[in-house]
Amino acid sequence: KMIKSVLEVKIMAEERQVPEEKEKCFVIMPISDQGDYPEGHFSKVYDQIFKPAIEDAGYEAYRVDENKICDSIMRKIFNAIYECPMAICDLSNRNPNVLYELGLRQAYDKPVVLLQDEKTDKIFDISGINTVYYKSDRLYENVFDARKRLTEAIISTREGKQDSIIKIWRAT
Repeated sequence: KMIKSVLEVKIMAEERQVPEEKEKCFVIMPISDQGDYPEGHFSKVYDQIFKPAIEDAGYEAYRVDENKICDSIMRKIFNAIYECPMAICDLSNRNPNVLYELGLRQAYDKPVVLLQDEKTDKIFDISGINTVYYKSDRLYENVFDARKRLTEAIISTREGKQDSIIKIWRAT
């Protein structure tokens, strides 16, 4: 069978290519509505700030609630804490589940970038760790500024320019 055009050859080649799988960046954050935040606030923060910034840094954003595989949610969380090569953690609203997951991630000495909105009081035990702050109002210009700073922090952490809490306190 003869090929009719160069375009047809390109289309056939593209159909055979398998898309490159990116490494996952585990997103530790409040998922449900809580506190005095408007309905859907944290979903919008994830979609507008976190996910695009993670993708710009070369990772695939991963939240366990998006994983549709039938498995225990706790198993998914523990696997992601330990196996994902990068993580970000949003300290906003001082969610106890988020802080627990952060503690586990740090205990394993795995890279994690901390984030927090301006509404939340700093947490004493981790206030000395570099944290990317973002505006909870999610105004257009604030969203893009937060994305840029988060992308830079992820890349800096990946390149080893940011020490983990374990290294800071020489616990290893």
